[in-house]
Amino acid sequence: MEGMCDRALLAQKAAKDNYITHFAYYDDSMRRQLLDEQMIISEMQSALEQRQFVIYLQPQVELESGRAIGAEALVRWNHPQKGLIPPGSFIPVFEKNGLIMKLDEYVWEETCAVISRWKKEGREILPVSVNLSRVDIYNPNLCDLLCSLVERYDLPAGILNLEVTESAYVEKPLQLIEVIEKLRLHGFVLEMDDFGSGYSSLNSLKNLPVDVLKLDLQFLVGDEETSGKGGNIITAVVMMAKWLNLKVLAEGVETKAQAEYLKAIGCEYAQGYYFARPMPVEDFERFMENM
Repeated sequence: MEGMCDRALLAQKAAKDNYITHFAYYDDSMRRQLLDEQMIISEMQSALEQRQFVIYLQPQVELESGRAIGAEALVRWNHPQKGLIPPGSFIPVFEKNGLIMKLDEYVWEETCAVISRWKKEGREILPVSVNLSRVDIYNPNLCDLLCSLVERYDLPAGILNLEVTESAYVEKPLQLIEVIEKLRLHGFVLEMDDFGSGYSSLNSLKNLPVDVLKLDLQFLVGDEETSGKGGNIITAVVMMAKWLNLKVLAEGVETKAQAEYLKAIGCEYAQGYYFARPMPVEDFERFMENM
């Protein structure tokens, strides 16, 4: 009976946010998901301490020349038994229990350590973008923490680009603007991530003092979309960004047709599977050597 009640509660939870239907059937995938989440919660602290998290870098390229002009740092969990765990499996759990701030700080430090090593080895130094979660924005010591980090690794602030999501603006607009202005005063480059995927894009574009607009290519589902409404929206956004003196980087570029279309409408930078997938740091270094 106890097991039956637990399963009924899992099914109820699955139906809770669905306003179309008022019932749900239990299946084993719900149980597996719960067990996976419990595993993540029980192991995440020790995983941080044991440095099981690794950064992957995805190149960002200049469309005109095809050369890499930067990278985005992404995180993977290299679990000793389960292998590589994708971020979609653990980041939402980290956000729920508040450990996302520790993970973000870990990624920032790992990224600075990599750039510092490039500098010592005489490699080309490229700016790397890292994520600021909504929880980070509420941290009153955020600016001091980031400043001390780049200072400790003897790096200019502008080499660590900071990505904020548009959804963070929707929640706490005034606080986000204040934090961004403070970070920019200290030399950091701010990027608005996932632009176009939220509900108040034009309002946030008007008010947020960012330097780079990361354009979500969800409007271009396939090659044929470049001549439709999606293509018109992207063209308009690129034009608006230029009027506002913002750099535009299109993310999620998957085909040659999309890349050529973006170049034709004046978008200068892009990233996506068409150019390169996220890769371990060592592979990224070989990628740069072969550019």
